[in-house]
Amino acid sequence: MSICEQRCQTTYMKKHTVTNWAASSLAALFVSGCSHSSSIPRTTPDTGRIQGQYIAGITQLVDAGNTTPEAALESVFWASANGNYDAVIGSYIPQMRKEVEGWYGDKAKFIAGQQKKFERFKGLQIVAHKTVAADKVELRYYFEFQTRPGQTITNRGDQVVSMVKIGGAWKTAQKTDYTANWDEGSQPEPQP
Repeated sequence: MSICEQRCQTTYMKKHTVTNWAASSLAALFVSGCSHSSSIPRTTPDTGRIQGQYIAGITQLVDAGNTTPEAALESVFWASANGNYDAVIGSYIPQMRKEVEGWYGDKAKFIAGQQKKFERFKGLQIVAHKTVAADKVELRYYFEFQTRPGQTITNRGDQVVSMVKIGGAWKTAQKTDYTANWDEGSQPEPQP
């Protein structure tokens, strides 16, 4: 092989090595969590198992992806418990992001606050769902946090959250208080 051919081959290999490295790095970013903040549909091994079961404690929370409303809601709790600011902020519809950032403050404040809050986390259960439109569902859920040793506050059945499908991924929208008339047209979550 001539010197010219060797240089061409070396240049070709370097170019493709850089291209492969860039593609690998981009893929790693998506896998490591950057995709949490986008509208890219994500599934995990737990996506299909999120139903109406009671999730007892922080160790049972999982990143369930975002391809079902139920999985997306549990993933928000999981991200909060793990201090993943970007995933929590990215889990909301774009129109709410500034408002949500105002609720949580900067990353450092968020991480400290969520870590302290989730030390007292007792459980979560999605009770029922209501289809509002092809791309909008409401979920009725409750969660429990221990306020003091031996005392647990339960927000049982008093939370309703709207979930909106954007680009194949479900996002959190408005939360409202539960009222008994919400039950009309709703379906209980299936039990595993």
